[in-house]
Amino acid sequence: MNFLEQIPVIGPAAYYIIPFFIVLMVVVFIHEYGHYKVAQWCGVKSDAFSIGFGPEIFGWQDKRGTRWKLSLIPLGGYVKFRGDADASSGSVDQEALAAMSDEERKGSFPAASLPRRAAIVAAGPVFNFILAAILFAGLAYSVGLPTDDPVIDGVEEGSAAESAGFKAGDRILSVDGNAVSGFGELNRAARSAGGQPVAVEVDRGDVTKVISFRFIPPIEVQTVRSDGAAAEAGIEPGDIIVSVSGEPIVLFDDLRNAIAASEGNPVPIKLNRDGKILEVTAKPELREIRDENNEIVTRYLLGVTHGSTLGIWPPLENASLLDAAQTGVERTYGVLSGTLFFLYELVAGRGDVGDLGGPIRIAEFSGEAANAGTSSLIGLMAVLSASIGLINLFPIPVLDGGHLLFYAIEAIRGKPMSERVQEIGLTIGFVIIIALMVFATYNDVIRL
Repeated sequence: MNFLEQIPVIGPAAYYIIPFFIVLMVVVFIHEYGHYKVAQWCGVKSDAFSIGFGPEIFGWQDKRGTRWKLSLIPLGGYVKFRGDADASSGSVDQEALAAMSDEERKGSFPAASLPRRAAIVAAGPVFNFILAAILFAGLAYSVGLPTDDPVIDGVEEGSAAESAGFKAGDRILSVDGNAVSGFGELNRAARSAGGQPVAVEVDRGDVTKVISFRFIPPIEVQTVRSDGAAAEAGIEPGDIIVSVSGEPIVLFDDLRNAIAASEGNPVPIKLNRDGKILEVTAKPELREIRDENNEIVTRYLLGVTHGSTLGIWPPLENASLLDAAQTGVERTYGVLSGTLFFLYELVAGRGDVGDLGGPIRIAEFSGEAANAGTSSLIGLMAVLSASIGLINLFPIPVLDGGHLLFYAIEAIRGKPMSERVQEIGLTIGFVIIIALMVFATYNDVIRL
């Protein structure tokens, strides 16, 4: 039973809200705990540790004088250090510092050395990266890692593989007469055949069979670029493209070639949407993209991506602690590099700003991940933790990266920037963050 089914129903929104809060609160808590813990190691006192902003809902005071609390607006959190005028650590509370004894002042954030302040600020994102790596490693250790053993562990219901006659437990011996030593070889051979059948020899216990496997996945639209020709024509994710200009679309190359042949002229496109045949007209647009050789080329595009699998998958193997740890680090690095590449493409004008999502989209993903199982929800939590850690390192005042930028300037100048300059920077950073949140939320709303 999915754990969502065990939660009392409080309305349709509970499907999204409850997993969303679980994911967000864990990621935010770890981020803020990083600031708090490293501050403690550096001898800096914390006056407040809050999950959320605004009025306090409930909280308690610990023996060190820190107020731990849950606040009304649960979209983030903060740690307020001793001597700070506010939770942003952007200005000093001079009156509070003046009223402190010399011993108390030593435990304030403003009195900490530059390396210690930088370490405290950087700790939040670093703890996010550590959390992501631990979660990914935990999944690898508990669920296992895919092997390249040429054995079919499962067959997707309704797939071309099932129709061809593959069964769980089949061991792949050869493809078109060529011996197979790994599962990936079947994958590559089936996809590179261009829709032509390949002869797959399998060992099924005491029987050896040759299966003719023709991998022709339906061209199902996975994503639609918000400002592209497909979106303007009314094409939606989940649509299956049947034909373009009357020509059947069997492979994705067929679609790519048909769009290129249009030379930007409107083309009629037949779609299968939930079993109903629809016809739309789209006008492909000329755009710069990176091709398979990572070179920038100009092509007419519809503005869709598609996804497909063979419909079979290899077995998983138990991962050692070392392999799981390595996988955790590799997958965290993959999230970070993928996020940076996405942002680079946006800045270069080749990305889709419609892919920027806010809290509503995160809530949707959280609900879907929770419905898919605990492992999916943990995976989403790991991705968000790594992404939020990275974004917080951007050199925008208000974010951790903005503070680190100020500290770098302080190290070069030999003295901190004036409070007035820092206040102006924080105001600009705050406006940028609010504008991005509004834009991301707008993208979420127009997708509903």
